[in-house]
This record gives sequence, structure tokens and C-alpha cells, in this order.
Amino acid sequence: MKRAVRILRIVAVALVILALAAGAGAWWMLRRALPQLDGQTALPEVKREVVVERDLWGVPRIRAQSLEDLVTAHGYVQAQDRLWQMDLLRRVAAGELSEIFGAATLDVDRGHRVLGLRQAAERAVREMPAETRALLEAYARGVNRYISERASRLPWEFLVLRYAPRPWTPADTALVGAYMHEVLSASWRSELNRAEVHKLAGEERARELYVVDSPLDRFVTGHAPAAKPESPRNSPPRSPGRIEQASAPHSLLLFHSSTLSLLHSSTPAPLYSSPPLDLLRHFEDEMNFVAGSNNWVVSGQHTYSGKPLLANDTHLPLDLPCIWHLVHLQAPGWNVKGFALPGVPLVIIGHNERIAWGFTNNGADVQDVYELALNPQNPKQYRAHGAWVDAEVRREVVRVRGRADETVEVLLTRHGPIVERKENTAYALRWTATEPGGLDYAFPLLGRAQNWQEFLDVVRQVPGPAQNAVYADVDGNIGFAVAGKVPVRKKGNGSLPVPGETDEYEWTGYVPFEEMPQVLNPPEGIIATANARVAGPGYRWHLTERWEAPYRTARIYELLSEKRRFRPHDFIGVQTDLKSLPHLNLAAELRRAFAALPAAAGDARTKELLQKLEGWSGVAVASSVETAFVEFTRRALLRNLLRPFLGERTNLYQWRRSGLFLERVLRERPAGWLPENFPGYDQLLLSSADEAAREMERESGSGDPRDWNWGRWMKLQMRHPLGRAALLDGWLGAPRAEQNGTAFTVNQTGPSFGPAMRFVADLADWDRSLMNGTFGQSGQLLSPHYRDHFPAWLEGRGLPSAFSDAEFAKVRRHTLRLLPAAAASK
Repeated sequence: MKRAVRILRIVAVALVILALAAGAGAWWMLRRALPQLDGQTALPEVKREVVVERDLWGVPRIRAQSLEDLVTAHGYVQAQDRLWQMDLLRRVAAGELSEIFGAATLDVDRGHRVLGLRQAAERAVREMPAETRALLEAYARGVNRYISERASRLPWEFLVLRYAPRPWTPADTALVGAYMHEVLSASWRSELNRAEVHKLAGEERARELYVVDSPLDRFVTGHAPAAKPESPRNSPPRSPGRIEQASAPHSLLLFHSSTLSLLHSSTPAPLYSSPPLDLLRHFEDEMNFVAGSNNWVVSGQHTYSGKPLLANDTHLPLDLPCIWHLVHLQAPGWNVKGFALPGVPLVIIGHNERIAWGFTNNGADVQDVYELALNPQNPKQYRAHGAWVDAEVRREVVRVRGRADETVEVLLTRHGPIVERKENTAYALRWTATEPGGLDYAFPLLGRAQNWQEFLDVVRQVPGPAQNAVYADVDGNIGFAVAGKVPVRKKGNGSLPVPGETDEYEWTGYVPFEEMPQVLNPPEGIIATANARVAGPGYRWHLTERWEAPYRTARIYELLSEKRRFRPHDFIGVQTDLKSLPHLNLAAELRRAFAALPAAAGDARTKELLQKLEGWSGVAVASSVETAFVEFTRRALLRNLLRPFLGERTNLYQWRRSGLFLERVLRERPAGWLPENFPGYDQLLLSSADEAAREMERESGSGDPRDWNWGRWMKLQMRHPLGRAALLDGWLGAPRAEQNGTAFTVNQTGPSFGPAMRFVADLADWDRSLMNGTFGQSGQLLSPHYRDHFPAWLEGRGLPSAFSDAEFAKVRRHTLRLLPAAAASK
């Protein structure tokens, strides 16, 4: 017995020693990958010394003596913080995930090979102006310098997956842009789903389901002007074009083809413990994600200073690291601070010394699906103009880790690639992003604009994804413009698949920029967008029908109309507002139904919850049982209305404005929509409430309504792509905190999507501006800036953003000098 105990003790001690050794080894591996932040190092690609300073939040300020040196240093610094993320983004768009993850990501890769984003990116680089290409080449030189000098000290993800990044190229930057195009403008699947709904429910019902109009909409354009548009204050007159005045208050976001030397099927298995199925779902979810954002700007008549304030919070998948990287860039003619995309030089959203700007997704319909007949005798032929035409065949070789390469055969038609087939019918996709000029580099050039006219000159160059841009300048001007190319169609509006055999539904060009929605200095001094409808019935051109529901926009206008002395922190309060208008409206309908037919609620718990709705404010805090109850009832009600026509395929109906359909049905109570098994709408409402109670019991595992708080279903899932696979989910990701907010609150939330950044610009004092991301500036796990933004993000606080030299000196923590070859050799 004593001997056995002694052996057990020895084994235990050995295990502890091994664990400590493994921990020390892991710590050493992570520690040695951290970038140099102080002192000096050689960057032979710059012509003169560049200074990189970082503040207490890890935000770099890069000071260079030329724009070329600035973007070279920017590439170097972004690689310091986000190299693996940059590599992953280009791989997603290029369809090269399986090269590092194996067969688990093959479906994702196949889809992107069909889209042809790599070909579009390479063409974009070939055709872009020499000046722009030189910028992207300078940026790539900075990235590649960091890759080469850190070859033996790469971030842990490369070591765990046992591969090294190939050199960065300008086409990789274009691929990151293509990735954002897809996240923000992909609509073709929903168009196919809508066609199914039309077939199952009938055209008349489908028209009612896909409602567009709402009294809550706040149009920025598309109605008679209330007054003559103002000219910009203290700025040159703008070029001739159509600017509509805003109405009176009631009208109301890779790929280089070189061989990756470290990845072959004979390579040892990566160190993660299981195939990255969560990663696969992560990218599939992103491609089907409905992105939303908020932005607004108010004139000085509404602020403490008499100067404008501007706010923006982009709602995107909550990636780790954050999709945004904060940076302050200075060079002759450039002094801009804001949010950059990893892999893309310069700032996308932010401010310089004179202007500030922000974006929300406009949602313009830039994808059309063409229905084509396939030849039953030759499935590589499709019918066009009465004859069978050979499709062009593009063969894509997908390298798959651990198994043989796979060849993807892409059939290209005159309208684009075939993205789906059903027996002898094919569906081809035409998309502005893959058209000539569709991936032009433009958004980051806003950093050099100094006034409204120069702002518009850059916006004019933006191909997409289509964005609602808000603007403010130090002279007191505020404005709005839609950026992006929107196709003009001979026939139809792109909301459904169209016949592709003839030229009847071709594109004839793009909406002229001068006629895209624009406004300058509206008399009420408020412009706000939240992905809802911005163009009213008087607007000539068709942008889309797929606007978001107007609830966030309406709530923003309501809050901005409540006071006139706004300060930056007040705008953070608006960004984090939690009143959910559609839930408040449905709660009122439920209370009325319960008052009329109290016995119709058969579940005692339903009655208890209905009583709790009396006096409920509609504020969706995590502790609210009322929010959960109304949301589950809303889902059940929609299913009950759709099931008689769609059967069990109610998920086909994915209309962003479905809340408007529900509101109309409950307001008008048409007999044609009432399911046969309900004698009236009150019974339907209360039965849906009973169904909600049962569903909450099933999903929560508890029959006690006190356990049905909203936060139970709104737990944050902000994970590193390798977190669970590497058995490090808790260490790498955010805690699974219960969140406030709904899909309809200004603080729009979901388990894995929400505000990916927050930004408030104070045009009276740039140092009072606020900027923060979700988690941290660095993707390096042991960096103190890996997660230091997270507490403020979760709690809804803005982080101060020093801009002037004097204020930055107070928060500066690191200084690194990047030396050109001649200086480094001394």
C-alpha cells in the first residue's frame, strides 16, 4: 500500500511538472510572438524615419513624412496586431480555408470559388490607377517586412495550425474588400427563398407579406423639398447635381496564387483537437448575416458647443479579433483617425482635422439572379435567345489539408456564374462586386477630403457596398449621401429571380451619382439612418425593397428630438438605448386580447406573464422576462400566420420588414389571414402566447417563468475562430455575458452580432471624440491590448480618443522608430 501511494505521488508530481512545463512552453511561445513596441527597428522599405506611438489602449499613431511611407508603416503595424486575422480574411474570400483547416470548410471554399472573388480582385488591381496600385504595393511591402522578420516568431495560430503566411499582395487587399461586399450586399439566397414563398402562398399574399411602406419611415430623399438646399458654409460651391433637401420632421462592410510551402497532405496534423466545425458555422452564418448599423449627425443647433456632433456604430458579426482596427495616421496632407479594416490601408470611418464621416449599410439590391434552362442532353449548355449556348468552364483547384486536392467546376454564363441548380434549371448570379470596377479602392481616400465637395468627389468613386454616409465639418455643415453603384434594370427590380434567356431583364447602367440620394444642411438639423428606407415614393430610381424595419431609425429620431444640448456621452446613450418598439406594440395587442378574453389563455404561466405586461416600458434589459415572453410570442404568431400557406417551411420568409406585416394584420385583422382553427385574432394572440410559454420551458429546461429572463437567450458568443477547437474557448473569447437589447433596439444585439465599434465625433473639439472597438486592438493573446476595450464595450461606455499632440502626449505609452535602410545600418 505504501509503495502504491509512493508511486501515485511520483506520478502526480510528474504530471504537475509536465503541466508546468507545457504551460511554460505555451507562455514562451505566446510571449515571443509579441511585437516590438518601443525602441527602434529597421524598415528598409521606408525612405525616411517613421514614428509609431501607441496610447494606453494600444491605438497606434503613425507619423511619416510621405503618404507612401505612411501606408508602408501602416501595413507593418497592422501585421504586428492582426496578421493571422488578415490571412484568414483573404482566405475566406479566395476560397482557401481548406488549405489550413481540411475538409470541414470545403463547402465554404466551393461557394467562394464559384463567386470568383479572387479573379475579380486580381482584375481590380490590374485595372486600377497606377497611383492607387502604388499605395497598395507600399502597404504590402510593410506587411511582408513584418512576415519575413517574424518568420520564427509568428502568432500562435500559425504555429498551432503549422503553416506560414504567404506574402501579401495588392490583390489580397482587394479580397478583404470583396469579403465586406459579400457580408453587406449578398441577397441572392433570399431572392430564391422569396420566389418559393410566392409559389407557395400565391402572388396576392406574397405582396402583403413583402410589405415596404411604413408610417415610421424617415425619408432622407424622395419627397418635395421643404426649402431651397443650402450651399456649404465656408466651402467652395459644389458641382451641378441633384441635392434634395430633407423634409420636415414627420417625413420622416484574398488572392495571391503563389504556392504555400508548408502545407501538403503529408504535413503533420495540426495541434487543434477536432475539426473546426464551429469555424465552418461561423463563416456560413456571416455570409447569411443581415448587417445593420446606426449613424446620425446633428447640427450645432442641437449641441452644447454650437458645432455638429456625429455618431456611428456598425453592427456586424462579433469576430475575434474585432473586424475594425483603430489607427491615427499623419503625413503631409493627411491627419486622420478612425477605423481601418485589417488588410486595407488607411481609415474607412473616422475624422481628420476638418470633417467627420460614418456609414450604415444602405442595402441597395446589387445582385440579380437569372433563371436559365439547362440542356437535358448537355448540362453545360444553357438556353439564350432560342439556342443552346456553351457555358464557359472555369476549373478551380482547392487544396485540402490531409487529403487530395478537389477540383471545383464553375459554369459561367453571360450573366455570371451558376450558383444553384434544380434539375434542368440553373440560377446565374450577376453582382456589381464582380463587374469591372466593382472592387475599386475608394472608401479610405475620404481621409484627405477637407469639405463637402471633396467628400462627394470621393464618394462618387465608391463602387460598393452601397452605404448611407453621414457627414459633418468644422464650418457647421452636415450632410448625407449614398455611396455605391446601383444597377439600372430594363425591367423588374431585382427582388425575384428573372428569366435569363432574353435581354428583357438586363442592366442598362448604374444610377447616376448626381441622382443618388443626397442632402445638405436640412432645416431640422438632424439626419439619421439605421438601414431603413431612406428614399421615399417620390424618388425616381429603385434602390431596393429590402430595407430594414424602421424601428431603430424612428427611435433615434425620437431621442434626438428630446433635447438640444447634446454632448458626446449623450450620443453613447442613444447608441445603447434599449426600448424595443415592435415588442412594445405587440405587448399592447396582447394586453387588449387578454382583457377581452381572459379565459382564452389556457396556461396559468401565460396569464401571469400577460399581467406583467401591464405598465411594461418596452425596455429590453437582460433581466426582463417580459421581453423574452413577447419575443417568443412574436415568433409563434408569425409561424401560426404563415403555416397554412407555407407549411413547415415558414423559415423561407426572411423579410427584414416582417414586423410591418404583423402590425398591419393585427391592426386590420383581415379574415383572409386568420388561420381556420382560430375563431378570432384575440384567440390567435393568446394561443401564440401559450405556445411561447411552452417553447420557453423547453428551451430553458425550467417551468418557472422567473427563469425565463431575456438574457438567457441573449448570451454573448464572441469567440476566437479556433477557441473551441483548441480547447481554449474561455481563455481566448469573451465571457458569455447576458446581453441587453434586441434585433430592433438602437443597441441592436444578437448572440454573435452587434455593435462592432462605437464612434462619436465632436466637431468643436476632436479630443472630446469617443472611439472603441469590441475586444482590443491586438490579436496577440498575451498583449495587454487583447481584451482591454471589452469592459467599456459591454457596459456601453465610450473610450476617449486623443487627437491633438497635447492630449496624445498625456496617454502615450510606447514609441517605436521605424528606420530606413541607410539609418538602420549606422
